[in-house]
Amino acid sequence: MHFSQIVAALGACVLVSAAPTTNPPEYTAELEKRSSIASAAEFSELQRAAQLSSAAYTGCLGTAFDVIITQQINDVLTNTQGFVGYSTSKKRITVVMRGSTTVTDILNDIDTVLVTPSLSGVNFPSGVQIMTGVYTPWKAVHDSVISAVKSLVAKYPDYTLESTGHSLGGSLTYMSYIALAQNFPGKFLTSNALAAFPIGNAAFAAFGTAQTGLLRRGTNALDGVPNMYPFYTHFGTEFYGSGTAATTLKCTGERDLTCSAGNGLTGVTTGHFQSFGVSLGFTGCS
Repeated sequence: MHFSQIVAALGACVLVSAAPTTNPPEYTAELEKRSSIASAAEFSELQRAAQLSSAAYTGCLGTAFDVIITQQINDVLTNTQGFVGYSTSKKRITVVMRGSTTVTDILNDIDTVLVTPSLSGVNFPSGVQIMTGVYTPWKAVHDSVISAVKSLVAKYPDYTLESTGHSLGGSLTYMSYIALAQNFPGKFLTSNALAAFPIGNAAFAAFGTAQTGLLRRGTNALDGVPNMYPFYTHFGTEFYGSGTAATTLKCTGERDLTCSAGNGLTGVTTGHFQSFGVSLGFTGCS
């Protein structure tokens, strides 16, 4: 599907709104306002993550920017797609998840029923619950992703791990971050969840926060998707920007009012299709 069709499909089928976000009373006290300017290195990492996430929409085969693709992720039933590969320049093993492009994806985006997760190699604590629309797609590819990463770890034992994705792919990155951290506890891990909506309860977010690694939550100005489902909880450090290093803020807490929580938007809005200077779906593979 061409990316212009993706935009049309999302506009037709997902909760699209420019209305102010309404937070339940119990969340109001959690809103914070303590952002600072992100570093040039942090912006560079987020922009690269956006390029790789865009490549997942494009359907790259041999390479995606600096990543050599070794395995396509593709589960037909759940329409879960992405790729696994490695970067010799970064010395990283990479997992990238694609965002929504079909009606199946959109139905997953809005399936907020909570389930208790069970994944190989992951020791979820009691009380953790995740929305079905993200858990089921990840579970469908979990074992194949872990197997592909294990093969690359054996071949490149000195490489670190990374994962990323945009929109639904960003929310799936919450899952890949935990799955990789739990299955490869001795490997340094960096993940960038771009334009992600929250996918689980507070126990899930606490479990994600407790992992050894670094998770950045990249959000874009005028994007309402990160404000969807305020009854669920984000985790990771939010970075909020409008395309340049100078305008990218490093936020504090889950709902920093100087960042996405304060933009007054919810659902798929115009800013959703940009991420750290990258137009999602239009950057090609290199």
